[in-house]
Amino acid sequence: MTVFHEHHPAEAKTASATDQTVAALRALESWKVSGACTAITADRAMKLATQAEERAAHGRSLGPLDGMRVVWKDIIDQKGQVTTCGSELRKSAPPAMQDARCVALLEAAGGVSLARTGLSEFAFSGLGINPHFGTPPSALSETVPLLPGGSTSGSAVLVAAGLADLGVGTDTSGSIRLPAALNGIYGFKPSSNRYDRAGVHELSRTLDTVGTLARSFDVLRSADQVLSIQPTPKPDAAKTEILDLSDSLGPAWGQDVSAAYEAALGRITAAGWTVRPARLKSVDELRVLTASEGPLVAIEARRKYADLLASAQANKIDPMIRARLEQAPVLSDAQYAGYLHKREQLISAARAEIGNRLLAFPTVPSLRHSLPVYQNDPDAAQELNARLLAATMVGSLLDWPGLAVPLRDAGGRVEGSILLSAASGNDDGLLSQAERLVPALTHPILNT
Repeated sequence: MTVFHEHHPAEAKTASATDQTVAALRALESWKVSGACTAITADRAMKLATQAEERAAHGRSLGPLDGMRVVWKDIIDQKGQVTTCGSELRKSAPPAMQDARCVALLEAAGGVSLARTGLSEFAFSGLGINPHFGTPPSALSETVPLLPGGSTSGSAVLVAAGLADLGVGTDTSGSIRLPAALNGIYGFKPSSNRYDRAGVHELSRTLDTVGTLARSFDVLRSADQVLSIQPTPKPDAAKTEILDLSDSLGPAWGQDVSAAYEAALGRITAAGWTVRPARLKSVDELRVLTASEGPLVAIEARRKYADLLASAQANKIDPMIRARLEQAPVLSDAQYAGYLHKREQLISAARAEIGNRLLAFPTVPSLRHSLPVYQNDPDAAQELNARLLAATMVGSLLDWPGLAVPLRDAGGRVEGSILLSAASGNDDGLLSQAERLVPALTHPILNT
């Protein structure tokens, strides 16, 4: 078993940027076969690493991300690269004409772009399985390969393996938070308007966000300060109340996940936060909406890919993804507009219910799932996909920013993941509280 330790920005400075980049590029070659990488951008990486090293030599660092190794989900445009979206149908698409805005921002802050990473086709699955490019096993795999989680599978696996400091992907229903949990790392999904999505290929125009993955909270915090396009208010420094939604929100939590979560709540309480069980009316009303009209992500994905489904090319789509698209509800324009209006009302209602408090629940109901089993059983895969995304989907529909934090036992084994969330737009409040919460969650000896 591989044990992953806390990683901080300063660690990236122990070797030169070019030495780290050369070593990472060499190691990444072996990951292409697994599907973790769809392309390695070696020339780009070495140019950026050389520039970072020159700045370091002259004391002109651009900040904590300068020289850090970054991998990009292959749904985000990089100039000169084909954006496949994990699909066989896009392997011969024309290369992107310019960088996505998030790429430009992170490279301007000194990020070294190493590679493009694998994903579920069209980013439409939480399992990370891809029959076209391959499916990398989770970093938690021991004797049996495990599902990596998706759809941002490749980035999560490579970050957990230590080959990149930061992974950038997208989250629609849980596609950052879920693979973060299944690989024992941190994942952050912002509110929908916090990061610029220009140059990011969409699955769901309403729910998609750019998100980040790292082995430490510090790296995610630094990336947020670069990527955020919103003014940053000064959050309240007081420890806020935390609403425990695990009983009212979740599916049936697995025994290990539940035990790790309860232990985490105990550490949070011991560190001075007030935690109480809660049920939100907005969540109950959201469930009524989705039960009557269907999941928004499926509705929007079906609208986006309707022409493809009706074409002769449809048989080239991953059968599981194709089945999900074909089963998605079809709404009229008026019904669709009505759905979006109801969702906005629920987001406002949730914001009023939550205020400046935080929310907590397990990120996923279970962590370890045999990759071969779900590659070969489409019905079981569909059922597991729905179960794994059940809790994170609620956060997406109500536009909650969310931070997935890995929970380990005393020996370093990952036993769960806690998802800390806040009301739509309260990203700064969440991240400010997390700066103090994360040490309480990751270190057994508390200094309060």
